[in-house]
Amino acid sequence: MFLGRKPRRVLTAGGLTILVTGAAALWFVAREQTALRNAELLARLRTAGDLVRIQVRADWPHGGPALAATVRALAASEIDVAVVTLEGAVLGASPGAPDVTALLAAPEVQDALRTGWGQDEHAPAAGAGRLRVALRVGDALTPAGIVWLSAPNWEWAAHPQDVVHTLLGAGFIVALVVLALVLLHVRLRRQLFRRVIEAARRLSAGNLPEDFETAGSGELAVLASALNTLRRRLASQVATIDRQRRLLRGLIEQLGEGVIVARDDGRIALVNPTAIRLLQIAVPAGGPGALLDRPVEACIRPHVVQELLLGSRSADESGAGTGSARFTVDGPQGTIHLLARASPLDLAEEGIETGTARGRVVVLTDITEIERTVQLRTDFVANASHELRTPLATIRGAVETLLTLDLEREAGAAVPFLQKIDRHSARLQQMVADLLDLSRLESPTERFEPQPLDVRRVGQELHLRFAEALERKGLRWELTIAPEELRAVSANPHLLRLALDNLVDNAIKFTDPGGTVGLRVTPAPGGVAFEVYDTGCGIPEEDQQRVFERFYQVERARSGPERGTGLGLSIVKHAVGAMGGTVTLTSRLGAGTQVTVAVPSPADAAVLDA
Repeated sequence: MFLGRKPRRVLTAGGLTILVTGAAALWFVAREQTALRNAELLARLRTAGDLVRIQVRADWPHGGPALAATVRALAASEIDVAVVTLEGAVLGASPGAPDVTALLAAPEVQDALRTGWGQDEHAPAAGAGRLRVALRVGDALTPAGIVWLSAPNWEWAAHPQDVVHTLLGAGFIVALVVLALVLLHVRLRRQLFRRVIEAARRLSAGNLPEDFETAGSGELAVLASALNTLRRRLASQVATIDRQRRLLRGLIEQLGEGVIVARDDGRIALVNPTAIRLLQIAVPAGGPGALLDRPVEACIRPHVVQELLLGSRSADESGAGTGSARFTVDGPQGTIHLLARASPLDLAEEGIETGTARGRVVVLTDITEIERTVQLRTDFVANASHELRTPLATIRGAVETLLTLDLEREAGAAVPFLQKIDRHSARLQQMVADLLDLSRLESPTERFEPQPLDVRRVGQELHLRFAEALERKGLRWELTIAPEELRAVSANPHLLRLALDNLVDNAIKFTDPGGTVGLRVTPAPGGVAFEVYDTGCGIPEEDQQRVFERFYQVERARSGPERGTGLGLSIVKHAVGAMGGTVTLTSRLGAGTQVTVAVPSPADAAVLDA
């Protein structure tokens, strides 16, 4: 918007702009028109040359009446023509054609003899300011002659009527532009005061327009400058308030903790989406905003939260009004454990001129994972103590018995106790090794780098490690790799061996003699899948979700003759997770179990050089 600019400056600048623009446009139009006309003339010369060449081919190397008539017709159109043989004979020529010697030496003629067509705008054969073309008669190997044509260039000086038309058109456009600028200037001047008054009204209403341009030093420019200063101050204050408001709202809405604020009259002043989700608050049709100003009892179902918001529950005796409580909420995803902490809050209420209104804020924290972790740690300590106490008690009992025996006379009776000590100490050693493996897998500082591994060698080495156990129990081993082209996988060798060893060890323990234990390797989306399967006793469906927990054992396995440590599948889960893979289990009671380990592997690792 222009305010206070003097008309003289506007008109002067506008006039100069119009003159420069008009001159540039006129020069551009003249250049383009000249180029266009000359291009049309060049195409006309070539068409005429083709017609002449067609006429002379039939009577070559003699002219004729038809050629002479064509030459005269073209000469009447200001086109010079010459048809000559390479020996210098002239079959037909207009009066303006050059002599044969100069003609045959012209650049356009030499180009035509080489390529069949030639043109030149400034050759001396026909004078300056003309277009000249030449066409070859005959083929490139046996040229017979030349058809030469020339016409004057198109220039504005030779066509004054075109110059007049162009100038009139440009003048009309310039006149329209000048008239539009004058009308625009008059309109702006007439509406100037009206706009200033409207701007002042918008400022007073809090609607902040853009800055006015304050060029000049008149009264209107001073007034516009004052309005701009006022607008900028108000806009800065409003922007700061709005930014702080949006920042606070964004923080509250994105908090991982639920926040509820209630006024001292028992009505809700604020509730964020996390609190709505944690407490499963029913949102009205109007959205979360419709919960505001509603009574706490009508929105919040847990009674303990109601007490904290209304101030009737306090955990301390100092009278400070703070309090906390733990409670659970049953949701679609299961039970949620929550910690609620309340404290008083000063509220800035609209319509209160002095002092502040009082309220209370309750912050809700989801402690479900913390509770689960504490429970897992408690269970782990209890299970570890139990699993360690049983073999230690057995070993101690065997040792006490051995101490009462006369080993020289009762050596045979000592053998079962020594075997028991050996078996349970080995179990203790395996349990300690498994615990160390788990500790290493869970350590954030450990790094397990992948390496290219031969799939068939992995299967063969796995069979060698368990060949004695398979033979001792009378089990059949199967190794399947499909397709045969699948040769390699990129994985950490220690982690892959740890996972497969534990799976095969479990399969052997819980498969009866005569059964089958096998490894099937197949491509998987983004990697390779290792499936360890058996025809053993299977796992009940209710236990399949828990077998990957530490020390969890199916009751049948817990009482079997080859009882394990209860850590094998937990180790498998952590090892596969450390490789970035997944592990899935399917089992049917009495039919067998299949555990699939999917290891991510780049596409270029599928082929391993021999």
